[in-house]
Amino acid sequence: MIAWSVPGYREVRELGTGGAGRVVLATYSTTGAYVAIKYLHDGLRGDPRFLRGFRQEARIMVELNDPAIVRLYEYVETRDGAAIVMELVDGVPLRRILSEHGATSPEAALVVLKGSLTGLSLAHASGIVHRDYKPENVLVQADGASKLSDFGIATPGAEPGVPAGTPPYMAPEQWDDGAVSPATDVYAATCVFFECLTGRRPYRADHLAGLRHRHKTAPIPAEEVPSAVRGLVTRGLAKNPADRPPTAGTFLGELEDAAVAGYGPDWEQRGRRRLAELATLLALAFPLAKPAEPVEVATSVARTVLSGRLRSSVPRFAVGGAVLSAVVVAALVAANRQTPVAGDSPIVPPVHAEDAGPSAGPSTPSPTPSPSRSKAPAGTGTSPSDPPAGAPSDPPSDPPADPPPGSPSPPGVTPSGTPVITPKPAPPKVTSLGIDGFDGQSATIHVRAANGKKVTLTVRFSEGPAPDDLDPLPPQIIPLAGATSYDTGVQQGFPAPECDTTVYRRIEAGTSPAAPGGTRTTTLRVAGAPCPSPTVDSVKISGWDGTEVDADIGTGGTGPVRVTVQFSRNGTVVDTVTRTLRGRTAYSFSASADLGPADCEKRVTEFSAVVTTEPGSANGPQRASIRKVCTPQEPVSPSQGEPGLAS
Repeated sequence: MIAWSVPGYREVRELGTGGAGRVVLATYSTTGAYVAIKYLHDGLRGDPRFLRGFRQEARIMVELNDPAIVRLYEYVETRDGAAIVMELVDGVPLRRILSEHGATSPEAALVVLKGSLTGLSLAHASGIVHRDYKPENVLVQADGASKLSDFGIATPGAEPGVPAGTPPYMAPEQWDDGAVSPATDVYAATCVFFECLTGRRPYRADHLAGLRHRHKTAPIPAEEVPSAVRGLVTRGLAKNPADRPPTAGTFLGELEDAAVAGYGPDWEQRGRRRLAELATLLALAFPLAKPAEPVEVATSVARTVLSGRLRSSVPRFAVGGAVLSAVVVAALVAANRQTPVAGDSPIVPPVHAEDAGPSAGPSTPSPTPSPSRSKAPAGTGTSPSDPPAGAPSDPPSDPPADPPPGSPSPPGVTPSGTPVITPKPAPPKVTSLGIDGFDGQSATIHVRAANGKKVTLTVRFSEGPAPDDLDPLPPQIIPLAGATSYDTGVQQGFPAPECDTTVYRRIEAGTSPAAPGGTRTTTLRVAGAPCPSPTVDSVKISGWDGTEVDADIGTGGTGPVRVTVQFSRNGTVVDTVTRTLRGRTAYSFSASADLGPADCEKRVTEFSAVVTTEPGSANGPQRASIRKVCTPQEPVSPSQGEPGLAS
């Protein structure tokens, strides 16, 4: 049985195997640029829970572009296999350096930790936890720079009941129930840091039960590392995740302080030089150290595209839901050479999904020279666009003489002189088109064709505040060929609507050639989550004239605040005004009511306004009052005092 291969790439050779899968060196067929492809083991591919989580995180990882992280270009999944197409890092795993040379210098160990924490910090900010940080996933280049790979691909436990991960680097909480968090990655990174410092792992045992016990209960071996970094080791290997730095970014700040204090301001330059020396000694193990003739592979699959939201120079990513396959087409990053310079990572130039063929990755169009055309001789039945080989540029001025009797008839002509008509191949034809399951983010497009000829599916998403006010996004162009039935999954990474707001999203699908009835559209109303009620920090009445009250309100959030103003006359409520405020943290508003004229019989009439909020304010309800006096000669006269304020 021939092993499944990712279409659009030519495999050169296998680079290695591990708990997650097999890695091969390959070139992009169109440009020849190098990439690395990891084929996931069947154990991972057969785990629906793993695949659901990995697809979700892959959508985020393809957007992360940082020198400390190995770029993810494509995730390809069919019923025959699943693979990740990644940036090729021309270097060696940190595991190889530790195996060959043992401990690094303290500065080099700090450089490794800093690079890893930088990549982890970016991933943590996007909601991604690595889960399986280990020396095998840290790739060191010839210039001493390192990159972190294999996010979200945790190796299954070696024994039943053991959570996914690599035991020597698993945090105590990971042993219990498989719980992971940014603090879990901090623990694993500190284990690797310890190994770089000492050449040994922090905890060692002959069996898993003993290793579990040591990770959970053994004292932190901080005395084995230099005193300048003992604080980092103690913090990073804390048994309780609450006692570790909560994120890689926090730990990165602590590392910088400790490194400068212990090894001076130029510690990083010395550490990187040392890593470069160790990596260069293993240069023959670099992926591109052994060029070989690539092997041509060809597999036809269907691709679907998930475009980013109007972002320049950002790769596009998708997971398709086709019956035969679901493939992500992502833009690749430029590298206009095939022979790398030491320390660089050759990668692929960006292209557009519109250039993709039905069974190839993103392609770079190249001009094709147009050969000169000549007219075919009359009566041959040959199209003018297809002249016979060797035909002259112009036809002869005189018609050819009739063939002698008994000679064979010219090609394309029957003995009686009747031209032979070759039937034209049937053109592509779409018989039906439909959209199913649009949830505001993704949908399945059903295309049915009369034959297997090429059909182009165009999908466009749009979003806006109203059905007639939508902003269209760039179209997704999906070539289909080789079948008569396609069920293609498409997705669009819309951000969640703001709280207490509503947006409308539309998907429009069309084909070339057009389906009966033309394009199909589906529009959906998407509501944001309710805004949480904020705290009300202050309420103050700034003005009151007996008819209109002015108030200022400060809040601790932009969620809704219900404000009620009660207008009273001589202690009796006459009118109530209620208003809901949202979207800001400071408000100034006015409310008014008609309380009638002053009561001349009583000579004194009191008008008041009370402002309350829900939730309640820190300084309680606010009350303002004004007294008006009238006499038979002078019906109404306001008092000269300031409005009274009471809480």
